[in-house]
Amino acid sequence: MNRTVPLITGLLLAALFLTSCGQSLDPLAPVKKLFKPSPDTDVTASPEFNFASFSGSVWTTKVETAVADLKRYTGARELTLLPPDGFDAKHPRYNPPSDLKLVATLPIGTRIRVMRLMKDNGAWGGVHVTADVEVGTNAPASVFLERMFLADNVHVNRGPTTSTNWDVNPDMLEKEK
Repeated sequence: MNRTVPLITGLLLAALFLTSCGQSLDPLAPVKKLFKPSPDTDVTASPEFNFASFSGSVWTTKVETAVADLKRYTGARELTLLPPDGFDAKHPRYNPPSDLKLVATLPIGTRIRVMRLMKDNGAWGGVHVTADVEVGTNAPASVFLERMFLADNVHVNRGPTTSTNWDVNPDMLEKEK
């Protein structure tokens, strides 16, 4: 019996040490963390992204748009402004998001104010633009702009480019008059 107490005490101490080292026994823990990242970082003023002068600019839509409640890869829900091919079944390139939940369809001429550039801190690691949609007398709704509203640059890249300048896709938006 005298030998059993030190043995049990030793085993308990070893188990306590092994479980309190901060190491997860789950081999997928590092990957899972990427899908539950910390909140996005506001990089609007960061010189690395050259976005500050674009922030605050006001545009009007040249096409019908829609606000949709979409699910990010992390599972979080977010409001996103979609171009016609993302919600209009009559559009020749109709390609809606798989989890499309339409909130509102907005007419041509809707005001969009570019607000912030947000950096994803998870597996994707890219940046996305937030904007306020200003409709009538209602309070502005904050949304993420789908990339098709933006001109190609090194941060919103749909093809080869070296541009670091931010602008809009002239087929979708025009400078407010």
